[in-house]
Formats: sequence, structure tokens, C-alpha cells
Amino acid sequence: MKFKAPLFSKAFVYDILDRKDNRWLLFGSTILAIFFLILILRLYPYPNFLPDSYSYIDAALNNVNINMWPVGYSKFLRFISVFNRSSAGLVIFQYMLLQFSILFFLFSIKYLLAPGKWLIGTLFALLVLNPLWLYISNFVSSDALFATFSLLWLTTLFWLIYEPNIRMFVFHALILGFVFSVRYNALYYPIISILVIFMTKGVLKEKLLRIAIVLLPVAWFVTYTTLTFKEQLGVSIFSPFGGWQMGSNALFMYAHVPPKRTNIPKQFVKLHNFTIQHMDSLSKLKQRPDGELGIYYLWDEKAPLKLYLADKYKKDSTTPYLKRWASVSPLYGQYGTWLIKQHPGAFLKYYIWPNFLNYYSPPTEFLGIYNMGSDTVDPGAVSWFGYKSNKVHHFSKNKNIILTAIFPLLLAMINVIFFFGFIGFVILGGFSKVSPYYRKVLWVMLMIWLGNLAFSVLASPIVLRYQAFPFIFTLTFAVLLLGFVIQESRQESKPAEENPIPDPAI
Repeated sequence: MKFKAPLFSKAFVYDILDRKDNRWLLFGSTILAIFFLILILRLYPYPNFLPDSYSYIDAALNNVNINMWPVGYSKFLRFISVFNRSSAGLVIFQYMLLQFSILFFLFSIKYLLAPGKWLIGTLFALLVLNPLWLYISNFVSSDALFATFSLLWLTTLFWLIYEPNIRMFVFHALILGFVFSVRYNALYYPIISILVIFMTKGVLKEKLLRIAIVLLPVAWFVTYTTLTFKEQLGVSIFSPFGGWQMGSNALFMYAHVPPKRTNIPKQFVKLHNFTIQHMDSLSKLKQRPDGELGIYYLWDEKAPLKLYLADKYKKDSTTPYLKRWASVSPLYGQYGTWLIKQHPGAFLKYYIWPNFLNYYSPPTEFLGIYNMGSDTVDPGAVSWFGYKSNKVHHFSKNKNIILTAIFPLLLAMINVIFFFGFIGFVILGGFSKVSPYYRKVLWVMLMIWLGNLAFSVLASPIVLRYQAFPFIFTLTFAVLLLGFVIQESRQESKPAEENPIPDPAI
């Protein structure tokens, strides 16, 4: 018997544990996940490090409450260190958390939407056995944790629509608050949560109370972070990284237009002079470092933003670097906005359009090479994980990670299938053939897909590891929509005698 009940009720648990097919899916998925985990640990005795890794480790080591990046992942590192300080333990925990969230997501899809057996089997095979999660979990980075809690956030949205109750709203609020503290790609999540709450059952007063509950942890985190920046660094700002990112995005565009040398706003004159000088220098190079969207204008010491920062504090050796870095963020944000307003067409051509193509097929970036091509790690990693030396290695002398190269093409195909699958679903009258609950879920998925597309393209250069969460939900609903289109096409192609039209007289 199939029961319908809120998440965490006995009915949902029994649906997984009492049904033979579900038990086999759970058992098989767990065994295979453990097998793949053992394999990745044998192939990669040391995890993959990228520049962000050392900032996260340093923030965890000093237990700070503000940093260049959100502090959620650094707090996670400290939490894990209570039980196990080894890097292998970190990779195991990250991978198992991600696999748990995938299983929770898939079993919820199976329970709430009841897709056919071959569809759910396909989804389990494509998601649980996907090697990409091994490589993402093998990073000392927030990527796996962000994908995990984003997937939990999405799954709880489905349950909120199905059976809203105070327990689930509190759980959803805690997940939203935490994922917001892990990466600022979640900035659009509260908007989606609010829209979904208006889809739930209940009167307006109840819905407003639910919104307040869901937004409370996010509001607390934003307020606390802003006040802490003000108290410790003298800058009242929630995310200094936003100003740096805006300036960087604009400079990628400005590298392609004739430089403006007159009528520069007074507050930008000095910074703009650094920009002009730098663009003149780059124009003489045969191979430019800013040829592709990336991190060049954010972190390169020779780029204008870093040059201006160094010049501003050249006579100051006492101000902590984080305070210096945060202090220029408002100026960089304003400067980037001014550049974009001066050349909106160029910004669309040289930043938005290339970034849109990257969304379609994101570059592998650090997922394509082990440890940034180096065989050593920084002292912070040695200290945190208790390594005997700074030397790291993996199974091959070649630092390239070949397997991940197929995923940009796969993600491109998945996005195309999802987009045209949704169109096919609409054309074939899908919304009139599914339940009201199913319709709401599909609209939520479309909102999240469009929200992720807009935020990703507008916010920062896109790379594959940022798209782990979109990969999961887009693949899932691409399969479901494609399955519907195939099923409807087969029914319409049946001969008349196999699919007779009912006689009105009967």
C-alpha cells in the first residue's frame, strides 16, 4: 500500500524500506557509492587543492566569522576536524553527504511524482553512479557542500508544496540559512522559496508567517555578517567580494573597447589610470592573460584592481590584508557599474554572451588539472591535515584529469534536452495531463533553472564545478520531460484499432 504523508513521517520511510524495489535501489546505491569512494581514495591519496582552499583552511584555523568568501565551509571544516582531521576523512564526508542528498532527492521524486520504473532506474544510474561527484568531493572547496545543501533546499521545496507543516518550514529555513552561508550563488534562493510558499495551501496570514520563518536565518546571517564587517574592518558591507567581482566583470569587457581618457569621475581617476596603463601593456602581448573569462582581473597582482590596492596601502604595513581588501570593494563595485553604463553593448558582447556560452558548456577549470599542476601544497594545508611534508601526488604523473573533460559536453546536451523537453511537454498538453501538484513542481523547476541561468551569467565567470547542483536537477527533469514526450508520441502513433475513440452513445 502506498501512503501519502509529510517528509520524515513513517509513511515515507516505510515506502523506502518496505518496498522491495526501493530497498534494492537503496542497497545497490550505497554499495556502489562506497566502492567508488574507495576507488577515488586509492587513485587520489591527497585531495585536490585550488587557490580558494587555503583561504578556507586559514579561516577555519583562526575560527574567523568573516572572510573573503562566506564562512560556512570554513565552519564545516572545523566541525569535521572534531571527529577526523585527515583529508581522506573530509573527502569521505563530503562525498557521502552529497550522495545522501541525491538519494533523498531521487526517492522524493519517486514518492511524490511516481515516474515509471525505467525512468527512475535511469535517474539512479545517471546520478548515483556519476563520477563527477567523486572529483567535486575530492576538492578542499565548498563545491560539494554547496551542491549537497542546494539539493536539500530543492527537495524540501517539493515537500513544502505537497504537505506544508511547521516542522518542514523550520527545516527548510535552517537549510536555506546554511547554504546561504556556504556560497553566495544562493542569493536568489530566498526569492524562489518565497514564490513557492505562495503556492502552498493556506490563507495569506499563514503564508506570511511561513515566509518570516524561512527568511529568519538568512536575515540573521546577513545582518550579523554586515555588522561584523563594520565592527572589525570599518566597512558596512555584506559581501566585499561582490564589488571586486563587478569590477572584474567590467574589466573583461573594457579590454575590448577604446579606452576613455577624459571626463572620468573624480573618484575613479586614479583607478582608471591603472586600467588604461594595463590595457596598453596587454595590447602589446601576443597571448593575453585575459583572453578567456576567469579570475585574471580578480587575483592577478599585475591587474588594475590589485595594483590600485597595493598603491593605496604602499605606506601602510599594519592594516590587515582582509581590511584592505574589503575597504576598496565599494569603489570597485561603483567603478565596474560606471564602465558597464558607458559601454552596455560591449558588456553584452564581451561578457554576457561568452558567459552564456560557458553556461551552456562550462569549462573544467580546476576540475581539469590536479592541484593546479603542482606537486606541493601550502604550509596551511600541511598543518591543518597533518601531512608529513608538503608533497602531494596521485595515481598518474600527468596532472591532467581526463575524465572530467566529457562533462561540459554532457551538460550542454542536458540543458538542450531540458529546454526542448519542456517545450514538447507544453505542446503535447502536458499541463492538462498531470496532477496539480506535478504542475507546481514543474513551474518551480523552470523558475530555478531560469534563476540559476540569470544569476550565473550575470554574476561571475562560469566553470563546471559551480554547476554541480544545476547538473543534478536539470538532468533529472530532462529525463522526466523526455520520458513524457516519448510516451505521448508513442500513444499518438498507435493505429486507430489499438487506441479506439470511445463511442459517445455507450
